[in-house]
Amino acid sequence: MRRRFQTVTTWVVVVAWVVFYAVALATADPLPPPGTAIAWLVVPPLLWVIAARLVLRHWWSAAEVSAIDPPGRLLAVAVAALPERRREWGRAMTAELAEVEGRSARWRFALSSVGGLLMLPPAGGWPVLALVAGVVVASVAAAGPAVGAAVPGLRVFAVAFTVLAGAMVVLAVARWRRPRLPVLAPTVLVTGGVAASIAMTVLFLRREPAAAQYLPPVAAVCLAAVLAGCLWVALAAPRWLGTGRLAPHLGGAAAVVFAAWFWLAIRTDGTEPPLPLVIVLSLVLVLAPLGAFFVPAFAAGRAGRSFRSGLQAAVWTVIALIPLTYAVWLPEALRQHAIDGGLLLGGEVAAPVGANLADALVFCLGVFPVLGLTLGVIGAGLGARTAAPS
Repeated sequence: MRRRFQTVTTWVVVVAWVVFYAVALATADPLPPPGTAIAWLVVPPLLWVIAARLVLRHWWSAAEVSAIDPPGRLLAVAVAALPERRREWGRAMTAELAEVEGRSARWRFALSSVGGLLMLPPAGGWPVLALVAGVVVASVAAAGPAVGAAVPGLRVFAVAFTVLAGAMVVLAVARWRRPRLPVLAPTVLVTGGVAASIAMTVLFLRREPAAAQYLPPVAAVCLAAVLAGCLWVALAAPRWLGTGRLAPHLGGAAAVVFAAWFWLAIRTDGTEPPLPLVIVLSLVLVLAPLGAFFVPAFAAGRAGRSFRSGLQAAVWTVIALIPLTYAVWLPEALRQHAIDGGLLLGGEVAAPVGANLADALVFCLGVFPVLGLTLGVIGAGLGARTAAPS
């Protein structure tokens, strides 16, 4: 059964990529060189298949170790979300579930318990939660007109980001759980990166108001959701991600390395340094991005002797590199366009400066995170396997 599932997963990944890539080639102008086309056809699905198989292997291994059935898992997840003052009550519900026999009876008990958890009064009472919710609603109502008047192209982003950030505040108040900052430096790095991303977007649109057409409502909401998600993981990381201190530091350092590599690649493009420096730069520019994703996950997985530790490092790498690279991209794009009128990654092809904003969204919110998580999952799996006792 497992082998069949792995085979089906492999074919789903391969076929989906082949169809997508065929459509991309059919609409590409100009077509890429044959060697490049073949590399893009083979390498991405190969990496994704390896990552998917490692995830399945970890999933099945965890399922074999755990004796909890689905109703028990559902109740365990709900109990884990409780504030500390309610945790004892949740443990009592879990103990009662252990005495219930029969699949349907266990499901009924678990669902009724989860329903009871949802109806518990929030910490501080409903008036406090209502007050906080009212402040959030007022902030959302004020954010749109205020930001829209200053930077018209950011109205939708401001509303979406305020809604998401406000929802996180309301949930935190409802649970009355103070944000845990066991890893201060990585948390500050991610928070600073998000703030820099927003500031650079404001700067970009104020200098080039016409670029707002490259940030349509859907893209603005996606940008807000991704940046808010980075803040959520940094400030209130879910328990399933792990609580180790090493992985976040490794991930944050790797993100800084990747952002520095990205800046260096931009600044050295088109230059003619001496031959020894060319050799060094070639090695750095090729190996640095791969190492930034693979090495921290491998090291954390090996040190923690678990796939989860490596995955934690990979996630921290991604949530830090997204805002950092985005914050680097936009000012560098303005500088480059002022020099040659081209795109940051488009060589000397003339294009509107706003097209750089669209490229930044695609690469920083899509390409880089997907590549980072893929290599990170592979590194986490290999690190955990090499650390496993023989």
